[in-house]
Amino acid sequence: MTSGNIRRAQLISPFGVGAMTVMVDGTSVITAGLDHWFEGEDVDVSEFRIDEWRLQKRLRVSHFRLPPDYRPRVPGMPSTPNLLLTIPFLRFPSWSFCPYCKRLEEQPLAYHGKARCPDKQHQAGGKPATKGPAMSQVPFVVICEKGHVGNFPWREWVHRSIQPSCRGVLRLKAVGTGSLSGQLVVCEGCGKVRTLEGVTTATKVDREASTILSSQLEKGADYACDGWRPWLGGASQPCGHPLRGSLRGASNVYFPLVESSIYLPQSASTVPPKLLEILNRPNFVTAMNLARKTGEVTVGTVRTIDEYDVLKPYTDAQIRQALDEAYGGEMAEEVYDLDQLTPIEWRRPEYAMLRNEIDHPNLVVSSAAPPYDHVVANNFSRVRLVESLRETRALWGFTRLVSSGSKLKEGKSRLWKNQPSPERDWLPAYTVSGEGIFLEIDEERLRAWEMRDEVQARANRIAERYLGLPADRMLTPKEITPRFLLIHTIAHLLINQLIFECGYSTASLRERLYVSDERDAPMAGMLVYTAAGDAEGTMGGLVRMGKPGYLERTWATALANAEWCSTDPICMEAGEGGQGPDSCNLAACHACALLPETACEEFNRFLDRGLVVGSLAEPKLGFFS
Repeated sequence: MTSGNIRRAQLISPFGVGAMTVMVDGTSVITAGLDHWFEGEDVDVSEFRIDEWRLQKRLRVSHFRLPPDYRPRVPGMPSTPNLLLTIPFLRFPSWSFCPYCKRLEEQPLAYHGKARCPDKQHQAGGKPATKGPAMSQVPFVVICEKGHVGNFPWREWVHRSIQPSCRGVLRLKAVGTGSLSGQLVVCEGCGKVRTLEGVTTATKVDREASTILSSQLEKGADYACDGWRPWLGGASQPCGHPLRGSLRGASNVYFPLVESSIYLPQSASTVPPKLLEILNRPNFVTAMNLARKTGEVTVGTVRTIDEYDVLKPYTDAQIRQALDEAYGGEMAEEVYDLDQLTPIEWRRPEYAMLRNEIDHPNLVVSSAAPPYDHVVANNFSRVRLVESLRETRALWGFTRLVSSGSKLKEGKSRLWKNQPSPERDWLPAYTVSGEGIFLEIDEERLRAWEMRDEVQARANRIAERYLGLPADRMLTPKEITPRFLLIHTIAHLLINQLIFECGYSTASLRERLYVSDERDAPMAGMLVYTAAGDAEGTMGGLVRMGKPGYLERTWATALANAEWCSTDPICMEAGEGGQGPDSCNLAACHACALLPETACEEFNRFLDRGLVVGSLAEPKLGFFS
């Protein structure tokens, strides 16, 4: 039996439902569907429940759940709920090969332990075949753009037949080069041999997407996807899309679809912050979640939970209002749906709230005092210190081959074999408590700068490269504007400097961009905040660096460093032709503007120091030139 440890946050990304990972003993496994995540003798899911009213409406679920942690049973101690909870994994791919004789064998998904090679050549000295060498799982799988993944069709491929009659022993041999042309599939029954060359290649056949694996497995017939879903126990559903071979660890095999939200109070209410803090205590949360199973949580229910009379100073009206704010209440039917509300509009309420002072248990935003000097005041129209925030990140699906293109219903259906009813539907999520700095650029000055012809021409070079990417990438349409490139690059420069000055780890800070050039409702802000789920994100160090006397020095140094990269003039000159992921950067490299991909919303694309401080050819081009 195989077991291993995975952090809870990793079960959201990158090892969520349908993702493959390798255990410590080398076994490749795939994360099982949500149907079996909370199975046990005495399970109380209210302990793992997460409520985030905006995100629940956006993803159309009743609540979220934190992945369970494993708790062993202690001899002599009384039994408690939620012991021995585990996340199930299935062994995948099912095919294995012997590292010595190269024999291929298939095992079931639920196979436990190491497969042993049954070949007779390992029986020297009367040793039984079941004790042969341990076999290793094959490195190849097949995937389709609808999120399915299956075992590579070894027997079908070597026989060039969708339904081969030969059942001879198969072997996977490597000869010559390390490319796919040097990987041979051999059938000892009929002597046929075929390389794996081209199995990962996509082609176009009569303007329809196809692959060599689908179109050349059998002449005149298509070998299409049968809708394999091994993460759901091998269940399949009609598909018919072209298949493509892939290494099981390739980056295009799994793209988690994660949506995040910063908690916002539902209104500028008069609820005392202390009352909200009381209702968010673990004993109240657990008891109220239990009460919600049988009906509505009333003020009387809450007062019954209050064993120590901590709610005595508060009126029933205040408690009712606090319940509405903390747990949803009677909210206005605004549009939050993922398929209807654009990312820009989804961020707009956060932008509006971060611009003002807020005092809430889950969101504290304040203004700095005394005023900033000219280094900051002349460059940013507004700075806010986000002393406390709570971000929720939820997994709502995944894709393969391409990183986008799924609708909400389709993405959620991939996580379940039997999806629950809407009133019981849930998704895995986790929360991060942290702090941050919100900065906003003056809109009037920004509009004047972005209207310059040379600025628009430079931004268009990146926009044209992005639009010119292959159509089969199915990338999300995005408007690449000068203000977007500017604010994104500023966020990266500032994070890199904060990492250097504060001692944060490179992946502990994160950006959140608020950009829109709509005439009636523009946005030009950024939030730099702690993304780590540990104590590093709540120690106050980032807020301190945003205060007057600290932020000026940090920003001045970041701006000075942007003027000359350690790899210049190569970075600035090479950037003229495009560099970085998808060649969607100009003057930006690992020495000046790139961050860990977990810290960047755009996977280190759409960056350019030239729009910030000017280029070698046009030194007055930059916003801060």
